Amino acid sequence: MARSLGWLYMAGATIGLISLFLPRAPHTNVGALAVNIGAAYVGGVLVLCVFPRLPAWTFHFAILAGTALITRALYYSGDGVSYYGIWYVWVGLFAFSFFRRSQAAFHVAVVGVAYAIVLALRHEPDGQGRWVTTIASLVIAGVFIDALVRRVLRQRRQAADDAENLAAVVNSMHRIFQEPTADATRQDLCGTASRVARADGAVLWEPRANETALVAAAATGEKVVAGELPLGESPAGAARAYVTGQPSFARLTDQHGSELDPAERARVRCALWQPVLREQTTVAVLALYWLEPVAEPKQNVRATIVLLAAQAAIAIERVELLARLERIAHTDELTGLPNRRAWREELPREMARAKREHWPLCVAMLDIDGLKKLNDTHGHHAGDQLLKQNAAAWSSALRPVDLLARYGGDEFAAVLTGCRLDDARKLVDRLIEATPEDHNFSVGIAEWDGVQDVQALMAVADASLYAAKGARGKFLTASG
Repeated sequence: MARSLGWLYMAGATIGLISLFLPRAPHTNVGALAVNIGAAYVGGVLVLCVFPRLPAWTFHFAILAGTALITRALYYSGDGVSYYGIWYVWVGLFAFSFFRRSQAAFHVAVVGVAYAIVLALRHEPDGQGRWVTTIASLVIAGVFIDALVRRVLRQRRQAADDAENLAAVVNSMHRIFQEPTADATRQDLCGTASRVARADGAVLWEPRANETALVAAAATGEKVVAGELPLGESPAGAARAYVTGQPSFARLTDQHGSELDPAERARVRCALWQPVLREQTTVAVLALYWLEPVAEPKQNVRATIVLLAAQAAIAIERVELLARLERIAHTDELTGLPNRRAWREELPREMARAKREHWPLCVAMLDIDGLKKLNDTHGHHAGDQLLKQNAAAWSSALRPVDLLARYGGDEFAAVLTGCRLDDARKLVDRLIEATPEDHNFSVGIAEWDGVQDVQALMAVADASLYAAKGARGKFLTASG
C-alpha cells in the first residue's frame, strides 16, 4: 500500500511539474501549482518512508490528502475541465485495490463532492457533463478493479483449499478422520508425525482439567516421556510451547529434562514442539524427539506437521462432538436418564447378557399417578418437577447394575438384572420408600422366560402395568 500510494504521489507531482512547461490556460496560478507539486513530492516521500510502519487505517488520511491536492490543482489550473481531473481516477483505483468496497465508495463520494465544488466555483458551462463523465469513469474503473481484486482473493482462497484437500488425500489423514475414538486419533497423529519427521518418538501433551500441568495423552515410538509437566514459572519445552503458542526446535539440555524419562534424558538429543491450535487457542502440544542430533526440520516438513496438528485438532473435536451428540441423543433432557432410544438399544443387550450368563432378568414399567391432573391444575412446571424428583429418587434407590430410563411422558422403565419376581418386588419396595411423599405410582413387572423377544417381554410388562392401574394397586407382576 505504501509503495503504491507513494509512487502515485511522486508520479502526480512529476506530471504536474512537466505540465508547467506545456501550454496552459490563461488564468493558471503557476505559483499555487508549484506549491502543490512540492507538497505532492513531500507527501510521496512521507508515505514511502513512514507509512509502512503505520496501521492500515492511516492510509485513508493519505488518500484524502491526495484528493485535496488534486482538487487544489484543478482549481488553480484556471480551467475546470483541466486534464488534472484524470487523477481522480487514481484515487478510485487505489481505494478499490486496497480498501473494502464501502470504504472505496466513501472516497469516490468525497471525490464527487470535491470535483462538483471546483466546477461550481469555476462556473464551467459544461461542468455537469464533465462531472458525470469523470465520476462515471472512476466508478466503472473501480468496479473492474474491485472485481479483479475479489477474483484474486478467491483464487488465493481456492489455492489454500486445494492444498488442504491435497494433504487430505494422504493415507495418514484418511486414517485420522476414520478413527472411531479421540484416543485412537491422538495415537495416529503421533505415529504419522513421527514418520513424517523421521523422529524416534512423538508425544501429544494435553492440559489437565485445571490447566496447571500437561500430561501425555498419547505417545508412540521410543518411550521418552515421564510424568507431567507443570505450567508454572519459566516453562520450558512442551510447557513453553503451550503457554506461548509458538513452535520451537532445540538441542536438548537439562532445562528440558522435566518432560523426559530419567533413563532417556542422556539419549534424547533434539526435540520439536508444535502447538496444536483450535480456533487460535492452544489445546495441546505435539512433541517430536530424536535420539541422535539432527538439523532443524525443513520448512515443508514443518508445514506438514502444522497441517497434521491442525487436522488432528479438528478430528479430535469432531470425535468428541459426535460422542456428545450421541450422549444427548440417548439422554432425556428433563430427567437426565436414558431415553426411549437408549432403552431400545440397552434392553436387547441386557437380555443377551442374561442369556449368556444364565441370569434371571425382570423388566418393570412405572407410571406416575396423577401427572396429567397436576399439569392441568398447577402447570407443566410442577409436572416437570415431579418427574425430576421421582427420577432422582428412583435412580438412587436402584442398584448400579440396574438401568432406569424415561420411557415417555409419565412412564419409566427399568431393567432389573439378576432378579426374579420376588427380588424385583423387593426392589420396587425400595422405590416406594424412596419416592417423595404424596407421590404415587403404579408398576407392572414381567420376568423374562429366556425365550421371549423384546416386544413380547415389553407387552407383558405393559399389560401388568395397566392391570395395576386398573386395580389401583401398587404393582402387579407377571412372568413369561
